[in-house]
Amino acid sequence: MVVKTRKVGNSMTITIPNNIHIKSGEQFEASLDSNGNLIFKKVSNLTNNEINNINDFTQRFKPLMEKLKDK
Repeated sequence: MVVKTRKVGNSMTITIPNNIHIKSGEQFEASLDSNGNLIFKKVSNLTNNEINNINDFTQRFKPLMEKLKDK
């Protein structure tokens, strides 16, 4: 299917058809590949608690990871 860009304020928008089933408010990271193709990757929807748990884990085991990185 072909979609068309349009200007809204200072931004360009692309309408995503309903049959692709993207919910309003979902976040995507946009990038261009070396051929000029526009790529959208869905951003992970981690909760603040999950992010805090990951940060706590990383800080707790950082000394061990530093020791193991050169082995």
